[in-house]
Amino acid sequence: MKRKYLLLLIPVSILCILLAKMSSVAAEYIFARGLFKIISVPLGFITGLLPFSIAEILVILFPVCILVLIGRFCYLMFGSKKMLRRNRKQVLKRWAVNTGVFVSILLFLFTTLCGTNYYRFEFEQFCKFEVEEYSEEELYSLCEYLAEKVNESKKQLIEEEIQKAVTKETKINENNVVVLDNFSEVADEAKKAYQKLQKNYPVLKYSTGAAKPVLLSKYMSYTGIVGIYFPFTVEANVNTDVAGYNRPADMCHELAHLHGFMRENEANFISYLVCTNSDEAYFRYSGYMLGYIYATNALYDEDVKKYMQIASMLSDEVRADLDFEHEYWKQLESTQAYQTVEAVSDKVNDTYLKVNGQTDGVKSYGKMVDLLIAQYLAESQQ
Repeated sequence: MKRKYLLLLIPVSILCILLAKMSSVAAEYIFARGLFKIISVPLGFITGLLPFSIAEILVILFPVCILVLIGRFCYLMFGSKKMLRRNRKQVLKRWAVNTGVFVSILLFLFTTLCGTNYYRFEFEQFCKFEVEEYSEEELYSLCEYLAEKVNESKKQLIEEEIQKAVTKETKINENNVVVLDNFSEVADEAKKAYQKLQKNYPVLKYSTGAAKPVLLSKYMSYTGIVGIYFPFTVEANVNTDVAGYNRPADMCHELAHLHGFMRENEANFISYLVCTNSDEAYFRYSGYMLGYIYATNALYDEDVKKYMQIASMLSDEVRADLDFEHEYWKQLESTQAYQTVEAVSDKVNDTYLKVNGQTDGVKSYGKMVDLLIAQYLAESQQ
C-alpha cells in the first residue's frame, strides 16, 4: 500500500496554491519558472509527438471508464451474497485509497501545470509600457487604427493568394472568406511567430507541448468554446470548425497557456502580439481582427454612434469573414442543444475563472482592451 503516500499530494497541492496566492514572487519563480517547467517539459514533449489530441480521447473515454469502474465496484461489493462483511470492508478500503490516489495525482498536476500560474506576475510587467486609465478618444483612436490594419492585412492576404495563382490549399475561397484547412501549416507558423516575438519578450522563450486539432470540433462549438488548454496532457486543443480567420489567434491564445500564462486577458493579448508580428499575412489579419473585435465591443458600450463609424471603415473583403462567422454561430444558436450546452458551459467557465483568482469571471476578458491601448500608445509615441 505504498501508493497511500501519494495521498499527501492533496495537502501539498493546497499549500502550493496558498503560497502562490500569498506571493506573486513565489508563483513566478518557484512555480511558473520552476515546477511548471520541470513537469511540463517531459510531459509536453511526449504528448507533442502524437498528431492527435490525447485530451479529446481522454474526455470521451472518461465517462465510459467511470461507469465501468462503478459497475465493477458494485459487483465486488454486492455481486456475491456469500462475501463476508470483512471482505467488503477490504474492497471498500482499497477502492477508497485508489480513488483518493487518482484524485490527488490529478489535483497536483492541475496545480503545477495550471493553477499556480494564475498568480504569477502580470504580463504587462514584461512589456515596455504601463497600463493606465484611458479616455474614450484614445479608445476610438485604437479602433480606427485596428480597422485600418484589418483592411490592410486582408488586402495583403488576397494579393498573396493571387500571386500564388491556383493552388490546392488556397487560404481564400471564391467569396473572399479565409479558409485554413492545413492545420499543421498553421501550427508550424504559430511556432515560428512565437520564436520571432521571443526577441522582444524573453519570458516567452520557454514552450512545450503542441497545438492539436479537435476532431469533434462541430460538437465542441455547441459549448461556445473555440479552444482549450488541457493541463494533464499539456496540449493546446483548437476548434477547427469555426471561421478560418480566427484559427491563428485561437491557436496562439491556447499556446500562451502552454507558455505558462493562464489569465485569459493576457493570453488574448499575447496571441495578438504573436499574430501581428508574424511574417504571414493571414496571421497578422487574424491578430488584428482579434484586437479589433475586443476594442470595438468596448467602444460599442461607450458610444454606439462612434462604433458604427468605425464599423463603416471595414472593407467588403473583411465583412465577408464577419458575415460568414455570424451565419455560422446563428445556425448553432438557433438550436436547443446549443442554448442548453452553451449556458452550462458558460456557467462552468465563469465559476472556474473565479475559483482561480479572476474575480470578474468571464468579464476578466475586458482587460485585453487596456493592454491594447497601452501598447498602441507606446508604439505611436516612438
